[in-house]
Amino acid sequence: MTTLDVTSRSHCQVCGQKRWQDLNTLTGGIWNTSAVELERQEIDFTISQCLSCQHVQISTVYTEDIFKALYFSNTSEPDMWCNTPTGARSPYQEMVDFFEDYIQPNSNVVDFGAGAGLTLKQIEKDFPQLNLVLNSVDFHDNIQSNTINHISADLNNLSEIAQSFNSSTIDLAISTHVLEHVLSPVDFLLDIAKNLSHDGTIFIEVPDSGENATRLNLEFTNLIHGQHIHYYTLESLNAIAHKAGLNVVKYKHLITGDIPRLMVILKKSTELNSSLTTIGKHSITEVITLRFNQYNTYLLNSQKKILALLEQGHQVGLWGIGGDFHLLIKSCTKLLDAIIQEDIILYDMSLAGHTFNGKTIQPSSKLENNELIALIVPIYGPTREKMNNISQLWQTKPIDIYSQV
Repeated sequence: MTTLDVTSRSHCQVCGQKRWQDLNTLTGGIWNTSAVELERQEIDFTISQCLSCQHVQISTVYTEDIFKALYFSNTSEPDMWCNTPTGARSPYQEMVDFFEDYIQPNSNVVDFGAGAGLTLKQIEKDFPQLNLVLNSVDFHDNIQSNTINHISADLNNLSEIAQSFNSSTIDLAISTHVLEHVLSPVDFLLDIAKNLSHDGTIFIEVPDSGENATRLNLEFTNLIHGQHIHYYTLESLNAIAHKAGLNVVKYKHLITGDIPRLMVILKKSTELNSSLTTIGKHSITEVITLRFNQYNTYLLNSQKKILALLEQGHQVGLWGIGGDFHLLIKSCTKLLDAIIQEDIILYDMSLAGHTFNGKTIQPSSKLENNELIALIVPIYGPTREKMNNISQLWQTKPIDIYSQV
């Protein structure tokens, strides 16, 4: 296992100070798959609260190597949501419902960090009669659409594409689950605001780290994640918007599954105010603590569940050899010994053929008619749902560890 150097600390990306109260440390990383034997490249992210303005962010400096490790895939989009129940509104429909009053005929609509373009496609589907100009801005063109224009851009340096809006300013800017990823949320909003039309509007959705989150099972969300540099409540988002010369004119808290969401509409204020309105102390520290407590409890109970099965003489299959697996076995030498002794067999679709501690990882398809007790390891809700769906037709039904502990 290797660890990236993350000893240096960044300044607060809101007020510029460097006075931190550390809240917790998130361990992330990726597998180095350059050789047959897997090696874990581990990264520790320190989550801190600024003692000057109370903003919460990961204070670890994000180097180029860290960004490469976090965003190692240029093509695949992460699963953000579980499947929408029949008859319910999808998250993208709920977003459009929230900002539809700001969509006017012939509007220039730009989605910053559009990803697969699901929000733009929902707008296109709902308003075919409005003759809208739809644009995606992102590192890569993952939409590949004939009706949606794409502008390649570094989301951490939007000033480079300002000329793209010289002839047509933005009537509606959209950015969903992006503001938590960018290095400087103030600069990101400033660059968008500079290109708004006179009555232009910005729609933002971010994970909500406010009071709603304290009532949820946060351990199987990605609310706390190495890609999430910043953590927002309505108060902190309003303060950041204010510093970028914007005002919150509409907001909504909602929950999808166990994912707390915060939606806001921003409008340009009459003058830029570089001062920072008070963020104040809020429940975000409680949310951070709750998530880590819940996740650590999951790891401990899962270890106990697996060890109990081994003590009963069962051979156990662990399905999903990712970050949760790494943390599950990292602190439990008995599980490592069981893997070496082949009392535990490892399964993974993308890592099949590689070895871990000298033992070959099997393809997931080999679980289909296997007599061992197979356990789903990943805890993230959408991933678990997908794995459960894949195994529905199998003779062997893998056990969802989370539902058993």
